Amino acid sequence: MAASPEMAAFIAVEDELLNRAVYPLNWPHEAPDREFSTDDAHRAMQRHAGCPANTCARKRAAQKVLIDAGHVVPDPRNSRGLG
Repeated sequence: MAASPEMAAFIAVEDELLNRAVYPLNWPHEAPDREFSTDDAHRAMQRHAGCPANTCARKRAAQKVLIDAGHVVPDPRNSRGLG
């Protein structure tokens, strides 16, 4: 699922504002400190659309919230257990 043009523009602006000298290298991909709301999970999934779920803890956390809320139905053929 690709981010909408509006979301892509928002992400680009947000990325420009991040001071990479202050934040740790993997900061945007770490698991959140608390569980996402479903709205925040949707935003995280859009922001991390290009990340593999098996290496991006933030995408995995968002995916779990959306699965638990019934917003995402995992493919039963998924052999990697990411759903």
